[in-house]
Amino acid sequence: METKKESRYTKYVHIFFRDVTSLGGAFFYGLVSLLALAAGETELFIRLVIGFVLCVAITSLIRIFYFRNRPAKQDYYNFLERIDASSFPSLHTARIVFICITLAYFFWNNFQNNYTTAFFTFVAVIVAYSRIYLKKHDWWDLLGGVVLGTIVFWIATLI
Repeated sequence: METKKESRYTKYVHIFFRDVTSLGGAFFYGLVSLLALAAGETELFIRLVIGFVLCVAITSLIRIFYFRNRPAKQDYYNFLERIDASSFPSLHTARIVFICITLAYFFWNNFQNNYTTAFFTFVAVIVAYSRIYLKKHDWWDLLGGVVLGTIVFWIATLI
């Protein structure tokens, strides 16, 4: 039986991971992209937009041909819901890995700052783990998202 203290702790941990997972979402991604544009970093903005489009497109294509249920199965009633209900690869993880690698690369090129690289690595790891904690993905889904985010970074860099 859980004590009151453990129950409160569990509640706050759940709230923390629920909020942290939003850093891998489209809204946060859009904010970062708009901040880059507002700061006059047009090249960074374009790279972020290309990365977003590629992450969503590649994830959707994979999910169309390879459906895999989420750990906490999600019901679906149409084609778009089916794509969202599939868990592989983790789109949140792909987006946060891409954005963190891109920003770490940007800050390294401009300021040679190891602390920002460590910070972005930490953020990517926490967001990725939040997907497991919230039972949206398993470790293979995260690995797929990490690989996808990394590949998209290299593609966006080449473009």
